[in-house]
Amino acid sequence: MAIKLLDDRLINKIAAGEVIERPASIVKELVENAIDAGSTKINVYISGGGIDSIEISDNGSGIPYEEVALAFKRHATSKITQEADLFNIDTMGFRGEALPSIASVSRLELYTQYGTQNGVRALLEGGQKPDIEPYPTAPGTKIIVRDVFFNTPARKKFLKSAVSEGIHIHDIISRLALSRPDISFTFANEKKLYFKTPGSGELRDTVISIYGQDYARNFLDLEWSGEDYTLQGLISKPEFPRVNRKNQTFFVNHRWVKSPMLSRAVDEAYRGRLLSREYPAVFLFLSIPKAEVDVNVHPQKAEVRFRDEKVIFRMISHGIRDRMDNSAHPTAATEETGSEFQSWSNQTGNLDFLRGFSKTSGNYMTNSAISFDRTGLTNEIPPYKALDKIDLIMEDSGFAIIGQCFDSYILVEKADGLWLVDQHAAHERILYSRLAEKNSDAESNSQVLMFPLAFDISSERMDLLEEKRAIFREIGFEIEALGPNSAIIRSAPPQLQGREIEVIGECLELLEDERPIDLEKEISAMIACKQAIKAGQNLSRQEMAMLINDLLQVKDYKNCPHGRPTMIEINRLDLDKRFKRK
Repeated sequence: MAIKLLDDRLINKIAAGEVIERPASIVKELVENAIDAGSTKINVYISGGGIDSIEISDNGSGIPYEEVALAFKRHATSKITQEADLFNIDTMGFRGEALPSIASVSRLELYTQYGTQNGVRALLEGGQKPDIEPYPTAPGTKIIVRDVFFNTPARKKFLKSAVSEGIHIHDIISRLALSRPDISFTFANEKKLYFKTPGSGELRDTVISIYGQDYARNFLDLEWSGEDYTLQGLISKPEFPRVNRKNQTFFVNHRWVKSPMLSRAVDEAYRGRLLSREYPAVFLFLSIPKAEVDVNVHPQKAEVRFRDEKVIFRMISHGIRDRMDNSAHPTAATEETGSEFQSWSNQTGNLDFLRGFSKTSGNYMTNSAISFDRTGLTNEIPPYKALDKIDLIMEDSGFAIIGQCFDSYILVEKADGLWLVDQHAAHERILYSRLAEKNSDAESNSQVLMFPLAFDISSERMDLLEEKRAIFREIGFEIEALGPNSAIIRSAPPQLQGREIEVIGECLELLEDERPIDLEKEISAMIACKQAIKAGQNLSRQEMAMLINDLLQVKDYKNCPHGRPTMIEINRLDLDKRFKRK
């Protein structure tokens, strides 16, 4: 086949496939241009999930009349002039691909007014040459994009529903608003206002505008400065864990980025403060010399490379950990043991073993008036909490408690071998089974609250809550909307006991993933995980025995509700082989 040069229209369509994946990509590119133009107010209005129309207006510098046509040429940009500029980028955009790519797959109108010049209007359709004329308009720029992918139906059929595309746009504009708290952003979908940020320069004000006051109060302010780097933002308190990493947002020099390394650094900072399958929420701003980061990795400019990842990793993990160490909030791993275990004993229903147990001067008292020190005899041979074999043998179950290892694992002797039991996973399975038994009684699945609970919520999540209200009703919640960003809980599953708002928030996070889930089982698993005794929590011999006994009474006792093993079994024969006895 003969080699030939492609025409500009086809070149632009090919380029658009890299830059414009969906309507949210259009919003991202145009808003970034508005930011680069020095705007202090940016308005975004969409309809049909952005497929039908996207309108973005700003009060930035505008485009001079003589440069309007050039703005729609590929690789025409005012932001870089030479190769060296690629390593000193301080603007959001720089490739000069966005406007021609958008114009090639849509019907586009541009209105702009620069300085003291008269206004200009430009009309384009499917990448054709722009029709430009003088037109009275407000200072700044307004761009209207209609009928996205109208001339590339093969691309259009791969788009999701209008609701799904609208959610993607909401996510994009939220990140951009968070990246610049000094700019006032307004976002509306189908004429419904979702949020308007104040542009005060305070990150917390922006978080409140988007996610609500109830969400924002769970964060600590973070500020750390070094010789070349600064780290600022908000980090969640350890008692506010999330079910996934969707609530982790990173900005490098005010650019939103995706970075597994940054996520690992946050995980390291929270190590020992959260349970497995729990994740912190963060809004982190990293400011570093522009030459230390490469943003020219991918057309979306979301992936970056750092010159020295180890330094960045240490700075983030140490900075977050120091901030939490200096806060007054208890962590999951260091909460006072007595109240935690007393809550567990009340949940298990096995009170005949430790009936009437109460906390007295650091001891737990049984009804037989025998006092057991809460630490038992377990401080003598660290790190193993080894005990002499005791006569606490449950004859019906046939096991003996040997001791506790690392305040996390219970060593149990069976006739045919040894068990190492994860105390948190085991207790989680016990509580989950108890909840499942209660939930099987439909009449006890919901309880009217004496004092209804009002809470703030983002407009995006309010939409999801309204859409899924029937599902919440089926599992025992009666929720009413109070306004565009607030709701009230009138009834809830009785076992939640003060965690109603927290559980609703986590359920909405799960529903956002658009994957099929059994919400009732997920809620039971959440409750069980939060109420279970923690790793690092010292237990007495009696407490260990009660936990093992209860575990053996439930179905599927070898795994927690999330699928993690509750125990590791070591066969007696295997032990003999390892010690060369067989």
